[in-house]
Amino acid sequence: MWQCPKCKREFQKENQNHFCGQIETVDDYIADQPAEVRPLLQSVHKTIRMAAPNATEKMAWRMPTFWQGENLIHFAAFKNHIGIFPGTEAIITFAHRLAAFNTTKSSIHLPLSKPIDHRLITDLVQYRLEQIANGPSIRSKPPARKRYPMPEFISAALEKNNLREQYDARPPYQQNDYIGWILRAKREETRQKRLTQMLTELQTGDAYMGMTYNAKTKK
Repeated sequence: MWQCPKCKREFQKENQNHFCGQIETVDDYIADQPAEVRPLLQSVHKTIRMAAPNATEKMAWRMPTFWQGENLIHFAAFKNHIGIFPGTEAIITFAHRLAAFNTTKSSIHLPLSKPIDHRLITDLVQYRLEQIANGPSIRSKPPARKRYPMPEFISAALEKNNLREQYDARPPYQQNDYIGWILRAKREETRQKRLTQMLTELQTGDAYMGMTYNAKTKK
C-alpha cells in the first residue's frame, strides 16, 4: 500500500493519481478515479442529470448521489464495472432488461468493457422520479415506453437475411429497442449501420445492442 504524504489516504498503486483532499462533491469523486474511468463516469453523470434536471447532487454512502425528496439514484466506480443503485424495487421491475448484467439486490453492474446503456439509466431515473412523485401505487410497473411499429425496410431486411425467426425469439423489449434505435438515427448512413449491427447480432445470437446476451433456453 502507498500512502499519499499530503492527504494521508492509502492506495494500492504507488503515486496513484487521485483527488488530494476530502471528497465532498460528485466532481471531486470523478476526479479521484483512474483516468480511463473518468469519461465513463462523466457520461453516466450527464445522463442522470439530463433525466433528472431538478435533482440535487451530493455524496451519500461515499457515492455520487442524486436527491429529489429522497435519494433518487447512486452510482460508483469499481474495479471492473460501474455500479448503478436505483433501489430494490427498480431492480425487480426492470429484471427483464437486466439479463445481460450482473446484479445484486439493489445494484446493477455495468461492465467497463462494454458500452454504457444510457437508455437503461434514463429509464431507471424516470421510474424513480415517478415513484417519488406518485407513491407506492405505481411501484409495481415501470413508466410506459414508446412502442415502435415494424417499418417495412426492417421487415424486408429480416426476411432477406432469413433472420425473422431469430428476431421473433428475442424478448419484446429487445425487439422494440432495436427498432427505436434504428429509427432515431438522423442520417441514412447511420440508420443502415445500426440495421446491419442488429442483423449481425441476431445472426450470432450472443449480443444485444453491443452487450453480451445469453438467451435463456426454454424448457
